[in-house]
Amino acid sequence: MVAVSFGLACGGATPQAAAPLPDLSPNADSSPPPPASTAQPALSAEVTKGVSALEANDLAGAKAHFQAALQANASDADAHYYLGALSEKAGDTAAAETSYKAAVHARRGFTAAEVNLSALYDDAQRFDEALALTTPALAEHPKDASLHLNAAIAYGGKRDPAASVREFDAAIAITPSDPTFRLVYGHWLAVFGQRDASVTQLHAAVPLALKNVGIVAAIGHELHITKAFDDCVAVFGQAIALKDAAELWTERAACKIGQKDDAGAVADLRAATAKDGTYAPAQYYLGNELAKAGEYTPAIAAYQAFLKLEPNGPLAKGVAEKIRVAKQHGGH
Repeated sequence: MVAVSFGLACGGATPQAAAPLPDLSPNADSSPPPPASTAQPALSAEVTKGVSALEANDLAGAKAHFQAALQANASDADAHYYLGALSEKAGDTAAAETSYKAAVHARRGFTAAEVNLSALYDDAQRFDEALALTTPALAEHPKDASLHLNAAIAYGGKRDPAASVREFDAAIAITPSDPTFRLVYGHWLAVFGQRDASVTQLHAAVPLALKNVGIVAAIGHELHITKAFDDCVAVFGQAIALKDAAELWTERAACKIGQKDDAGAVADLRAATAKDGTYAPAQYYLGNELAKAGEYTPAIAAYQAFLKLEPNGPLAKGVAEKIRVAKQHGGH
């Protein structure tokens, strides 16, 4: 099956979540938040300049200031933290881990660094390390929802449903209006085989997501995975109302296939290909549905469009065989 991704999930197929990195965009509503800690000292002059550079979207300048802060004081926890955030944003998780570790070592109870470091461990499926960090951190900061969330993911990865649910419930109790928390909770409940509870959390996430189409689409995708097809169709309808995109039409079509609404699926796939004829999954699914309905000539056209887009993809050989079979049935 062709996968449709909306970029919400990290670490493969498992949605992850943690406290957000500092907002490094030039149009952020506020400056990057100062790192939280048990006893937070004032930012050093160089770190303050680095934060100002971040506000101006001067990432290179910010990095230079944070490095200068460390030259003056190798134990400047804030400088380590912000360098970690910059490294993570750049995709250098090894450097981010080193910086976050230094920040945690430099300042006891540095929750922002603990949250981001444990999230890195979760994304890398280093669940024991995540728990080794979050367990003592939660003993000191039991009301930190992101630490509970990262612990919950780690317990989920270790296949300890009871402990994972306990931590998810704690996170939701502290931050009940965060749709991402409920999305991730719903995913793991489905992994644990608790389908009804999963659907409940996913439903609760929808109104909280408001106009965030990425989260709405991710909720719909999780509902598809749990085979809650009616709910899946409804949620993708909301997503399409927010953004008319081929990916969303294709995902809703997949949900309609699950409903056995073949005509509805074809209508959505035609809408997807009309919106973006270069979106290969829509062509693939459309070919399948048309072939299933005995409409072999248009099915061949859809398959051929797919092969032009993905001539060397993993499905190419199978699609070529589908074309051969469709031609045997009179298609051309």
